Amino acid sequence: MATALAYLLILINGLVSMAAPWVGITVAYLFALLTPQNIWFWTFEGVRPFLMVFMPAILGFGLAVLAGKVQFSRLRTRINVLLFVMWTCMTIAYYFGPYVDVVNAWRFFDPGYMFETLQKTYLTYLIGTLLINNDHKLKAIALVMVVTVVYMTWWTNAQYLFYGQWGRIGGPQTPSGEGIYRDENIFSTVFVVGIPFLFYFGKLIESRSLRWAIWAVIPFAWHAVFLTASRGGLLGIAATLALFILRSEKKFVGLLAIAAFASAFAWQAGGVMTERAVSIGEYDEDASATGRLEAWKAASKMMATHPLTGVGFASFGQAFPSFSNAEPRIAHNTIFQIGAEWGLIAVTAYLILVFSTLNRLRRNGGQLRRYPQDERTRFLYCLNEATLIGLFGLFICSMFLSLEAFEVFYYLLLLANAVLVASARDENATADSALPIPANMTSRRTPRFEPASASTGSRRKQSIEI
Repeated sequence: MATALAYLLILINGLVSMAAPWVGITVAYLFALLTPQNIWFWTFEGVRPFLMVFMPAILGFGLAVLAGKVQFSRLRTRINVLLFVMWTCMTIAYYFGPYVDVVNAWRFFDPGYMFETLQKTYLTYLIGTLLINNDHKLKAIALVMVVTVVYMTWWTNAQYLFYGQWGRIGGPQTPSGEGIYRDENIFSTVFVVGIPFLFYFGKLIESRSLRWAIWAVIPFAWHAVFLTASRGGLLGIAATLALFILRSEKKFVGLLAIAAFASAFAWQAGGVMTERAVSIGEYDEDASATGRLEAWKAASKMMATHPLTGVGFASFGQAFPSFSNAEPRIAHNTIFQIGAEWGLIAVTAYLILVFSTLNRLRRNGGQLRRYPQDERTRFLYCLNEATLIGLFGLFICSMFLSLEAFEVFYYLLLLANAVLVASARDENATADSALPIPANMTSRRTPRFEPASASTGSRRKQSIEI
């Protein structure tokens, strides 16, 4: 029965996506982030549900292009240019990397499969950038993160409370071990990224009881991070709380959040999380930490030896014995992983992409705060802040994890690009609507603005610094 219902919903989504392909992209991100195919794996046994959702969206996108409904000018942003540079370097590394075709005991990933997967990730981002072009579409796709973190919070706490799972809890996976969240450290990043979305989503809700119901999920999401016993996740939470305080207009709220988190940690962290938290600074005595240092040294040698192509896409493991006598492992650091596998141009583009996006979101949040506060401005501001803090938390986690293929990273870039474009157009619209005030008028009212229309030719020609 459940399988039949799932197929029916996928069929309905496919038909809707033909006429409104942005719906298919939104559902595709839901499958990519929430991974229902791993939670209810028996329902999707023997099929690839992401492709069943994604292919109708591609077809609908093609029809929209033929009908002239897609504005390719939306691709002219800094984020998209830097992502194109990374994609180019990744492709070169796959076809020309010297270790891609090497097969040994340390070939942790199949480069062909990983390359195909990341191609779909980039394509989903590309189509999403072109289709998510108004507020209600942006709200829908932003809601994917809220739904994901709420459900994953429930799922993780349920494993502990109702199913007696102890130690380190990873995310949902199939009996064969498939699932992007099977690693506890990667699973913890979902909560690091998602908690800011819960807070700012709550700020947009007018109902006080519903708002506090959403905010009540946050302590349970902290507890979910404790259950993963991830030190990177713990550092990510600390980093996002610190940035939240700096960004908050009411510092008391931020300090209250830190006090609440400290209380939650003292009460609910448990022995495994507490022990691992204490060992964060003990690199010389921690085997996992020293292993990471050895991997980073090997990655540095790979970058120096193969600066243009890297050792090859998804080829860090098989290249490792040529650059270190330590036991081969992945880099456990996104910067070193990209630099070693894709080359120096790729890692430079990645660093510029992350820091320029964070900085642009930081500045944009300040500008939105000064705008006349109507419903649309509040939405853009809250989404801007959630994306900024979530992306910062993800970057902190990426210092200890290889997240170059992590879908959440590209999802956050999609939101960042969309909110920056929308805010820039509003800024242009505000400038266009400002009229000179006669000298004999004593009241000085700030002119209100309306969102720029996608069909307005003059605004479409304006350059947007993203």
